[in-house]
Amino acid sequence: MIYLFAVLALTLNPFVWKTYYQKKGFLSSQIFRVVVGVVFIFLLDYFRLIDYSVQAFIKFGLLYLAFFFFCDLFYPRVKGYAVTFLLSIVLLLIWAYLQFFYPLTIAKDKYAFVASKTTVASREEESMDEQHIAVVPESYARYRSEKKLGELAHSSYYDLGDSTLQKIDNHLYWVTPIEYTGFFKWTKGKNVPGYIKMSAEDENEDAILVEASMKYVPSAYFQEDIKRLVRSKYKDTILLEASFEPDDEDKPYYVIPYGYYHKFRQMVDIKGIYIVDPKTGDIKDYSIENIPDFIDHVIPTSVAEDWNEWYGKYVHGFWNTIFSKEDMIMPTQWEDNDEVNGVFNQALQLNWFTDFTRAKSDSGSMVGYSLLNARTGKITFYTEANGSLNGKSAINVAEKTFRAEKYEAGTPLLYTIYGQFTWVVPLMDSNNVLREMMLVHAKDEKIYSYSNSKIKLFNDYKYALATQLKNDKTVPTDIANNKKATGTVRYVYKAEGQSSTVVKFMLDGQDTIFQVSSTDFPYSVFIEKGMKLSLDYIDTDEAIVSVEHLTIEGLH
Repeated sequence: MIYLFAVLALTLNPFVWKTYYQKKGFLSSQIFRVVVGVVFIFLLDYFRLIDYSVQAFIKFGLLYLAFFFFCDLFYPRVKGYAVTFLLSIVLLLIWAYLQFFYPLTIAKDKYAFVASKTTVASREEESMDEQHIAVVPESYARYRSEKKLGELAHSSYYDLGDSTLQKIDNHLYWVTPIEYTGFFKWTKGKNVPGYIKMSAEDENEDAILVEASMKYVPSAYFQEDIKRLVRSKYKDTILLEASFEPDDEDKPYYVIPYGYYHKFRQMVDIKGIYIVDPKTGDIKDYSIENIPDFIDHVIPTSVAEDWNEWYGKYVHGFWNTIFSKEDMIMPTQWEDNDEVNGVFNQALQLNWFTDFTRAKSDSGSMVGYSLLNARTGKITFYTEANGSLNGKSAINVAEKTFRAEKYEAGTPLLYTIYGQFTWVVPLMDSNNVLREMMLVHAKDEKIYSYSNSKIKLFNDYKYALATQLKNDKTVPTDIANNKKATGTVRYVYKAEGQSSTVVKFMLDGQDTIFQVSSTDFPYSVFIEKGMKLSLDYIDTDEAIVSVEHLTIEGLH
């Protein structure tokens, strides 16, 4: 039915028909105009996948009618010429107003919309569980995933899709769907063979190819395109970016959030999600109050970025952004990365994180940060981080620490670790291989730790807090102590990594698990059951502790 609107491409001035309908070529020109109208509607319907709504008709129809009214001006020697000219100008001006000027008049409405979803708090009350912090950066996960992709038969048919941080069976993974490389590869490939996941918590784990035949994917064509499939069934909703989400049994799904516009297509309000089985094409509709537990991504990053910008920018309306900029704050701008990044709290709920800086300066400190719940859209803005290092300053500290190695920092994330605001910064070499992980105290950049072992990284940071942050009452002075131990090895376990061997062992009469790396202690690879050891370690009340100094009896 939507293609019936193509008749509006015909000349609507009756005097033109009366004067020219017998002229040679007139009817042909009208047929051509209808064909152009059909093509215009086809592009909007098939490629733009616009919603079938009155607002969509006004947004796109005004320009459509204005264009064809202008075409009628080529018939000047008829009555109604002035009316046609006036209508074309009026329609074009209304369209331009709605497109360019109206958004500026609703700046306060945008702020109020986001403010209604926002709670202001002083700080996060609970420290993060260090076992569920994503220390593996996305670029390194994609590097490992590319290697796994190369193992596929007909690997040239496929490419990596967008990687997303997700919770699967209470563990954090970087999940990357496999996509077609183009139209001709789509025609040759029967189905996408699956997806790749890699632990975001343990850099030593390898990427895993999960085999799962998928027919309906974003890179497919015609009705196998995932969003086109959904649009064919649901015509009136706004379809947002599709995300790929396996459940806890590794069964893959695509999730497409949907909603409706407020203020003439300026503010999208997300109402729910469509979950698509990429193997069968089955679609299920869930309201935002009834999202299945395994779904992490409901609010897309583009929407989260807009909401954060509106909250900081439009606090006093549009003109304030031009002149006084009173109380304005802005999310940190990144050149190559999203303005928001995913972090999981202790309950393993995904939140979109961004830090804010003052609008008038290039200061290296932040004035606060926000966490936007990616399932509900609720926002919490934290103010107690005011004056702390912002993300770019954390990158600067990390890269200067490894200036000789020329490591590049990945996207930093702010967590509350041991009661302290702390930046987690991954460091990679020029080939995107993860080399070091660093924790930088957000209030005092001289307090930090780094290691290629996650356990040592957190143990060293806890010790640095206990010994250097003496005036902060939130950090007890006894959370980390230097201790010595001597004994005979009772159990030993060795794990081979890409660049080192991690050795874990226990001594007779002790329940503590000691850990060393061959990078720090090359002779540790020779540790066997029954050997006598002397060691210094940092006691952090953890089950596994890092060894600071090691002596193996009989080895010199």
